[in-house]
Amino acid sequence: METAEIVGVGSELIRGETLDTNTAEVARSLRPYALEIWRTFRVADDVERLARTARELWSKTRLLVFLGGLGPTPDDVTTEAVARGLGLELEEDPEMLAQIAARFERMGRRMTGRNRKQARKPAAARWLANPRGTAPGWWLREGGRDLVVLPGPPDEWRPMWESLLPQLGLPHSGFVRRAVKTFGLGESQIMELIADVWDRGVTSGIYAHPDGVHLTAEGEPRAVDGWIAAVAERLRDHVWGYDEDTLPALVQAWLQERGATIATMESLTGGLLAGLLTDVPGSSKSFLGGVVSYSMGAKARFGVPAETLTAHGVVSGETAAAMAGAARELLGTTYGLATTGVAGPDELENKPVGTVYVGVAGPDRVEARLYRFPPLGREALRQRSAFAALAYFWSLQR
Repeated sequence: METAEIVGVGSELIRGETLDTNTAEVARSLRPYALEIWRTFRVADDVERLARTARELWSKTRLLVFLGGLGPTPDDVTTEAVARGLGLELEEDPEMLAQIAARFERMGRRMTGRNRKQARKPAAARWLANPRGTAPGWWLREGGRDLVVLPGPPDEWRPMWESLLPQLGLPHSGFVRRAVKTFGLGESQIMELIADVWDRGVTSGIYAHPDGVHLTAEGEPRAVDGWIAAVAERLRDHVWGYDEDTLPALVQAWLQERGATIATMESLTGGLLAGLLTDVPGSSKSFLGGVVSYSMGAKARFGVPAETLTAHGVVSGETAAAMAGAARELLGTTYGLATTGVAGPDELENKPVGTVYVGVAGPDRVEARLYRFPPLGREALRQRSAFAALAYFWSLQR
């Protein structure tokens, strides 16, 4: 099978200052194709090392992709390095230089001399227009192989790559990849429930994410669909979605289909829940607002009864339910959704780190659920709790 090689460029990736998600995202986009990807690379902003990488990989791969290092600063050396590694001459394109200058003019800024390097590419390469930035990419086809050089910011390279990918003529594998997405069970619990179907004619995987555990299957379409159905049957109410589904998008779509609205009141999640809901385009149709009530006093000011806080404490099902009801009343929404709990590092109200309550208030009922998460660290725990709130809301509405 032919191979694809993907290289993330940047010294900040090597030092861990920036997390490399680009190479993983490109690799995922290539799943439908009959290309073997068994490694990805991160290379520092060094001309000689990048040139050597380009030379070594280009000689034995069907598709080679570089991401990053196309800016105007001295450490943006990808184009120079790749051209040197492949023995290609660079030329400045006056038309591209004019386009870059025009973009700066539209932004009310002056193009500096440093930006001229962004208008240089190998003569045989084609430009890849950047709709969101000043750094164009380029694409070279030679001997049935493709070399693609893209800028590093995801918001810039994604539309460029999505437009280019169908033009590459990559061979399709005939395989499909699907996922079942769950919440509320750990990996070991899931495996006990599905052990006898795990290897049923597909390549399967199980992965923990902030929004739960995802189970994947890759193979011939009929076998994959059968595997997905069998797993979903075993896991039943713990399944919240499939494939490209996200909890925020499912919740928002459900609300908008019914003309319903929602508001949030958050304690330990500190606004992350509202952030997830507003990540969805068009969220203002159903999400009317949220409150971060981190202290007991703030909860009381926003409508949580003082007697509830005094009798049951901040970290309790009663308080979570009251917070959801207060959010609903405060913003006049169909539903209220609330989180409270112990993010750590210390216990609170004699409750261990990882104790989380989610409250849901609606037209007919007010409920709360307790979650006990391991002490994952504050940020991971807050993320898990925000997704728990969405998963709980979604489970009540199905």
